[in-house]
Amino acid sequence: MDDLWSAIDADRWQETPCLRGRVAVEQDVKDGRAVFYIQDAEQTGVVPVDIGLPHCAIFTEDGQSIPVVIVQSEQADAHTVGYRPLSGGNGICTIAEVELLERPDERFYRYA
Repeated sequence: MDDLWSAIDADRWQETPCLRGRVAVEQDVKDGRAVFYIQDAEQTGVVPVDIGLPHCAIFTEDGQSIPVVIVQSEQADAHTVGYRPLSGGNGICTIAEVELLERPDERFYRYA
């Protein structure tokens, strides 16, 4: 699984595998297209939210701006996204915790 969540080339961020048009299932996480899945998504009313995936963004944590690529966007009780930092790894947060970028800016490339 380490290779699934390796660093992302900032110049090729648009090639990052992502999930479009449906909610994630376990296989999507195993294949690296999604970061999370909800076991009974259909019964609990989870729906995909189209924000144009993959989508470059800035996630702020403890005052630090972290460039990420959002690979998943779903709405249940809250609008939740799965993301991949450029440096590698993955994470989950609400849409309110990221700043969606129309295109990469200097903050996005800062850590490339």
